[in-house]
Amino acid sequence: MSEIGGAVLVIGAGPAGLASAYYLERAGISYTVVDRADHVASTWSNLYPTLRLNTASFVTHLPGRRLPLRYGYYATGRQLYEYLRRYSDDHQFNIVLQVEVYRVAPEGGRWRVETNRGVYHFDAVIVATGRFSNPYIPDIPGLPTTAINVLHARDYHHAEPFRDQRVMVVGSGPSGVDIALELAEVAKRPVLLSVRSDIVIARRYPYGLPDTLWQMLARILIPPRWRKAIVNKIVYQSYPDAHAIGLKLAPNRTDRQGSSTPVRGRALIDAVKAGKIQPVAGIAQLEEHEAVLVDGSCYAIDSLILSTGYRPAIGYLDIDYEVDIDGWPRRISDDIEGGQTQVLGYPGLYLVGRFYRGLGPLNNIRREAATAVREIQAYLKHKQAAPSLSAYTKARVE
Repeated sequence: MSEIGGAVLVIGAGPAGLASAYYLERAGISYTVVDRADHVASTWSNLYPTLRLNTASFVTHLPGRRLPLRYGYYATGRQLYEYLRRYSDDHQFNIVLQVEVYRVAPEGGRWRVETNRGVYHFDAVIVATGRFSNPYIPDIPGLPTTAINVLHARDYHHAEPFRDQRVMVVGSGPSGVDIALELAEVAKRPVLLSVRSDIVIARRYPYGLPDTLWQMLARILIPPRWRKAIVNKIVYQSYPDAHAIGLKLAPNRTDRQGSSTPVRGRALIDAVKAGKIQPVAGIAQLEEHEAVLVDGSCYAIDSLILSTGYRPAIGYLDIDYEVDIDGWPRRISDDIEGGQTQVLGYPGLYLVGRFYRGLGPLNNIRREAATAVREIQAYLKHKQAAPSLSAYTKARVE
C-alpha cells in the first residue's frame, strides 16, 4: 500500500498529476501523488457518452505512451479515461487516493500540507488539480428556484433523465452543444440553447485536415509573426450556412479571447434547421417555472443545464499570490511554448496543467510536467546548500 511521503507532493491524480509522476520517477525524485477521489482521472470516469476530444490523438497523450490507433483522429472521453487508467496501472505510481488537501502553506523552509490524513511537510509541491472539479455557477437572479431542476454540465451524464422535459442548456462551447444535441433525441423539442455573447462554429477537418495538424504544419512553414493570423483563418473556417441558424457567430479574429472554444462540425447547424434545437438569448433571471431572457422573452422549462465552464481548483493554497486572466496563480513565465512553472514568488511551488489552447491540454501537460521536474531538480540542489525558501529566492535574484 502506498504511503504519503517523499520530497515532492503532487496534488491531483488526473493527467497533469500522472505526467508529473512519470517525470519525477525518471528523475529519481521521491514523491507522492494524492487525490480526493477513490480512483485516478476521476473527472474522465463519468462523462456524457458523446463527448469527443477536440485535439487529435497523435498529440493527445501522456509521456511515454501514445493513444491506441483504434481511437482514431479524435478520441472519446471514455477512451481517454480507459487510456489514463491503464497508464496509471502499468506504471504503478506512488498514488494515495481519498486524500483531501485542506491547506498548503510555506513553513520553515518547506511546504506544510494539511489533509484529512494528517499534516505533512514537503520540499516541493506540484499543483495538478486542474479546474474540472470546480464548476462555475453564474450569479443568475432567482437561482436556485424551487420548480426548475438546475445542474451544471459536470453533473450531466446522459439524456434519459430528461425524457419529455422542457430543457434549456446555457453555454456555447462544445460541451453545451454536445449536451443539447443528446437531449434533442429524448427531450421535448426544441431544446433551447442559450447563448449570451457569440459562438464559434468551425469545421472538424478544415480543408480536409484536422486543425491540430494545421497548427503543427504552421510551426514548421510559417514565420511566427504571421503564424497566428493564418492558422486562425484556417482552423476556424466555418460553413456557408452557419449564419442562417440564428446565432451570433464570433468574428474570425486573431485574438479569440472572449469567445468560446470552437464547436466543431455541422451537427448543431443541422439540428437547428431540423427544429431539434432553438438558439435563444442569454438568461436575465429565473422565476418559479420560467427562464426570462435578456431580450425580454420567457420560456417555461423543467430543467436548466449550465455549461458555464470551470474555475481553477486551488482553494487549498494559503498564500498571497497574483492571478492571471483565468484565475490561475501567476508563474515566473506563463509562456505556452517555453515558460517556467514555479508560482511567482514561491520557490518550491509549481503549477502543471495551466494551458488548454495550442496543440491541446495533454500536449501542454507533457511540456509543463517535464519543465516542473527540471525546476524541482534545480531547486532541491540549491536547497541542499541554502535550506530555506528565502535563501533560494536570494540565490535566484543574484
